[in-house]
Amino acid sequence: MLNRTVIMIVAVMLVGAVLVSPAAAQGGVWTAEYYNNAGLTGSPTYTLSESSPSHDWAMGSPAANIPVDYFSVRWTSVQTLTGGAYTLTVRADDGVRVVIDGTPYINEWHVSPANTYIANLTLGSGQHTIVVEFYENTGHAYLNYNLVLVGGGTSATATVTASELNVRNAPNPYTGVILFRITRGQTYAVVGKNADSTWLQLNVNGTTGWVNASYVTAANLGSVPVTDNSTRPTGATATVTTYFLNVRQTPDPYNGVILIRIARGETYAVVGKNADGSWLQLNVNGTVGWVNSSYVAAVNLQNVPVTDSSVRPTGSTATVTTYFLNVRHIPAYPAGSILTRIARGQSFPVVGRNSAGTWVQINVNGIVGWVNASYVYVTNLSNVPVTG
Repeated sequence: MLNRTVIMIVAVMLVGAVLVSPAAAQGGVWTAEYYNNAGLTGSPTYTLSESSPSHDWAMGSPAANIPVDYFSVRWTSVQTLTGGAYTLTVRADDGVRVVIDGTPYINEWHVSPANTYIANLTLGSGQHTIVVEFYENTGHAYLNYNLVLVGGGTSATATVTASELNVRNAPNPYTGVILFRITRGQTYAVVGKNADSTWLQLNVNGTTGWVNASYVTAANLGSVPVTDNSTRPTGATATVTTYFLNVRQTPDPYNGVILIRIARGETYAVVGKNADGSWLQLNVNGTVGWVNSSYVAAVNLQNVPVTDSSVRPTGSTATVTTYFLNVRHIPAYPAGSILTRIARGQSFPVVGRNSAGTWVQINVNGIVGWVNASYVYVTNLSNVPVTG
């Protein structure tokens, strides 16, 4: 739920920031207007800048002074888009409308048990005004919004490795409706992914749909946008221990854009981590971003996937002293699978170690893995964090 987060954001804005107006919503930023009624009537209770209309409030309220049931939200954004054919997909519980440049492409303003609506449209190159409106009746409150350029935007592909693979209208094996099936060896363009890349959105001969990433071999995913904020549960959580904590777009304190701020005592699901665990990727009520792990108390991190290969410099290096040395994915022999091999005399940055210091974690030109400490000469090991 957004309740504490929105309260804190509003407090920050009152002491120095300026509430944004719809005209200021450029380049993928959305102006969100929250109403304490189901009809978008009167003045909004809160006006915030958000990265996406997609949210899952579950059975709760978005914010203080917003009821659990019978509330509404309007998001407005002016975005510069590439011209071409687009697929607009919206899943909502309850009512939803999407209007682009004054034309309503989806108008489903009624009670709905998380129905999915799809519209195909063509947009010219340039700026477009997009308005998304939502209202909650009772029960679960959910909205997921995707606008995807069909066949465009990335060079990523996915090749099916399963005998048959379901293509669904949402990245969910239980509630995602099966659109059709594709078969082993077929290759399609990847146009989107969910927040931890466990599901991929494909363009299958002009129709977009979702597949489980475990059943495809994918290439060039780095250029693929996140078009759904869902993640696979890991069982890991992080509780904020500092007064306020920035949630950033990337795990970088200097260049990572601040998405939102969270406050002491708040707990969120951990969906990813960087290579040495110095940054954690959280799902904050549908917004997925990065926090410095020094400012949270985290549990169950052993199940969390590495979703970013960056590491925090330690000043420590490891030089190989044996003829060849296996670099493994976990600090164990023979259970750790071999990622790569390095040779005598080569030196690499050390980014982590196990608690006994018998294994060290190194960065081999972007590949982060473990080596037995008996076969390397390590400098400045005292500065290296325990990561495994």
